[in-house]
Amino acid sequence: MTTTIFFDTEFTDVQDIAKAGLISVGLISEREGREFYAELTDTWDEAMCSPFVLDTVLPLLEGGAHQMRVETLAVQLKVWIDSFYDEVVLKSDAPNVDWPFLVQIFDHHGWPENLRRKCDFVYFEHPRSQSRYEAGLTAYWKDHGSRQHHALEDARSMQFAWKLAIRRGL
Repeated sequence: MTTTIFFDTEFTDVQDIAKAGLISVGLISEREGREFYAELTDTWDEAMCSPFVLDTVLPLLEGGAHQMRVETLAVQLKVWIDSFYDEVVLKSDAPNVDWPFLVQIFDHHGWPENLRRKCDFVYFEHPRSQSRYEAGLTAYWKDHGSRQHHALEDARSMQFAWKLAIRRGL
């Protein structure tokens, strides 16, 4: 059995991913809805941010207990993932962008033993399921649009749409 976890990241600049700094990460499990959210304090600064990030992403940051250094994130995220007793599969709507940030963190600080070292793309091969997924995203953002581009809210939108897409079967 596997546990699916949807995740998203926010980072400083989509135009230069190789030099981008990780700002935040949000994860939510498919079945239980367990969540993890963190904002990094030592991997970026405002000078690295694109105008879009300055205007859209940074105002959504929560601060407080969510702020941590990357070493703390690595430990806490590893413990959180390890708390799932099944194999954990991560899903992202942009794995080519989101996944490398986690790979870098876990390569440097140690991998959770139950985490599959591959990220799946949130996508359905069956057109009706994919259409329901996309409709689910639209519905989610209709109600939560003011928080789009917040890492945890984006992960929640994927989980919501996924559940809607699979609820009715193919």
